[in-house]
Amino acid sequence: MKNSLFKRAIAAAAAVPLALTQCLTYANAVSTDTINATANVQAGEEALTLENLLYIPVEETVSKWNQTVTSSLDAIENREGTLDITPYVDDIVKNAGDFGEVAEVILTKCIIPNGVTYEITGSNDIVIKGKISSPKQYNSYKNSPGEALDKVGKKYGAADIIHKTYFDSVDCSGDVTITIKASQLAKGTKVPVSFEFKTADGSYGIAQLPEWAKTKLGEIQKVADAAIKENVAADKADAAVAEYDAEIKKLTDKLDKATKNINDALAKSDAQTFGNLSEGIAYVNSYLAGKGVDRKIPESGAAIAAKEIVAKACDNGIKKIAPNGEIAITAAELGGFADSVKDINATLSSGVLTGLGTFEDAEKDAVIAYYADGSKGFTVKDSYKKITATVDYSGAKTVDAGSVDVQIERVLVTETTTTTTTTAPIDTTTTTTQPIDTTTTTDNGETTTTTTDGDTTTTTTTVPDVTTTTTTTEVVVTSIVSKYVECEVQPAFYLSIDEAFDKTQVSDIKLHVFYDKTTTKGDVTTTEKGLEEISFLSSDNVSFGDATPSNTYKKDNATFKYEIPVLFNGEKIADKEGKDVTATAYIGVKGDTNLDSSVTSVDASQVLRYYALVQTGSDKKDVQLSGSKLVDGPTSIYDEFAAFLSDVQTADKEGITRYTQKADRTLNAVDASRILSFYAKRQTSDNDGKTDKELWDEVDKKIVTVDEVA
Repeated sequence: MKNSLFKRAIAAAAAVPLALTQCLTYANAVSTDTINATANVQAGEEALTLENLLYIPVEETVSKWNQTVTSSLDAIENREGTLDITPYVDDIVKNAGDFGEVAEVILTKCIIPNGVTYEITGSNDIVIKGKISSPKQYNSYKNSPGEALDKVGKKYGAADIIHKTYFDSVDCSGDVTITIKASQLAKGTKVPVSFEFKTADGSYGIAQLPEWAKTKLGEIQKVADAAIKENVAADKADAAVAEYDAEIKKLTDKLDKATKNINDALAKSDAQTFGNLSEGIAYVNSYLAGKGVDRKIPESGAAIAAKEIVAKACDNGIKKIAPNGEIAITAAELGGFADSVKDINATLSSGVLTGLGTFEDAEKDAVIAYYADGSKGFTVKDSYKKITATVDYSGAKTVDAGSVDVQIERVLVTETTTTTTTTAPIDTTTTTTQPIDTTTTTDNGETTTTTTDGDTTTTTTTVPDVTTTTTTTEVVVTSIVSKYVECEVQPAFYLSIDEAFDKTQVSDIKLHVFYDKTTTKGDVTTTEKGLEEISFLSSDNVSFGDATPSNTYKKDNATFKYEIPVLFNGEKIADKEGKDVTATAYIGVKGDTNLDSSVTSVDASQVLRYYALVQTGSDKKDVQLSGSKLVDGPTSIYDEFAAFLSDVQTADKEGITRYTQKADRTLNAVDASRILSFYAKRQTSDNDGKTDKELWDEVDKKIVTVDEVA
């Protein structure tokens, strides 16, 4: 999904430097339409869709979208390639207005021929690279230094001056690198972004490009002034130079205006509230109009997504990097979601833009049902979701341009009911002397009966039970601030044909979660900060993502050692020092005693040698099994590893596991015989298409005893 947007980003970013040199302003040189898409899907192997992007389990209040995106990036197979920006040239030219001709030339002659590439690194950072060539001559393109030079030459008798003037001394070439550090999503929701335009003179951030372009424009002016003096008659040269310099001044004024606009944007502070996105767009368009900008943002998220350049970039880009359907999100869906966000609060302060809005909780009914029994201390009458997006572009004048942080939370609207019961006296009797009579009256539910019998009058008043019910509605928002895990991790041995890592490698797991809790009851809001919740997890809560010994093992890994990322409840959680939790795994080939990543008669020979020494009285602890250079003695961990690989009849032995020490294993002639049997099968051409596991299964079907070997 992201690379689709990057296609446009690289086209725009790469076009800026030379376009500015050719006298395009920063605002008009390239298309500036953008989409802001939130990637959020819970851990799993399903495709990344908008629905699971926004999903939060009913028992949780904070989204783990970052972990899900990490899983989706891990699954992408096309991890590098080229980006064809040709389909976007017409759209960029159309949006460049009066500078369209220059934009087209720069894109088609100075950028596209050099190629634009993308790479998703092993850690999931996304890197886009493009190269810009430097023209040696400038033709008479509209609103460019070349056009100004051509006009002056024709006016002052040097019609061919533009063809005689070369700008070899003005180097406008450079390499553009955009890096989206998606690797940080494994730890949190903030993604740093860097932009570097690297030239022979140094490196520039995206907001420094107008200043850089002005410098280059000055160099172009000097070359052109010299050409005018050389080719125009002496009595007209000064006037021609003055006229040319005046045209260049118009261009540098535009660059100065672009720099001022950038500085204003970095210093501006504002705060606004909008009912929805359309209201926010209307406000921005009004602001732009007030600044004299003759351009409008489309009126809604759906309208933005419907723009041809946006739809093509998003949808085609997704197909490019995820052809197997790992990502299934369209521009139209993103636009529709953006329009569904309401109650938007936007603040801008010194280059940091923060937007907060709410949207419907798709799991609301399930959430209400989950809390219905009151076992959590409250019931839920409603729920919705809150999204907070922070774009930090305060570093736009440096290579480390800024960051994007998106947080999604569930807000619970809870209800607490308190019942108070007050019972008045049931019977009150007063006796006086009255004539015989009976009277019953009822007032506000209170019944009074008066009976007169002779000289005796009995008055009875009955007051019903009084029950007062008070219902208080409160809103509770919990926000996880940080978390870390404490645990014990034991190294373990594996075969390259194993299909799962052992969860019991990780034990004594203690999860620390720090969070803030804000409770609003009526008009009173209280916030508790830095609350800590400690929970104990079992090995059942441990997983290793898609990693298995079979897909992790690499034959060229001479140490056989791997660090496998550990997930807790499907999430990567760092330790107290902020380091990723990993499990050490030694993975090798079954039967490979001498640790050379193959199985031969040499392995069987080393097993037989070890067996003979043990049989003649040597202590297992003092006998070295493997002849590998990795083994520096009989107590080496690599000799233990070799014993694990050589103990090929483990399935026939009770109580033997991957953690069993060499001294507790029985390595004998049966193991050597099976290793030789496997070797023989592997050497047979009829078995070329069979896997190691299939051959070992065949070997293990034949039961061999020590007596038979003898």
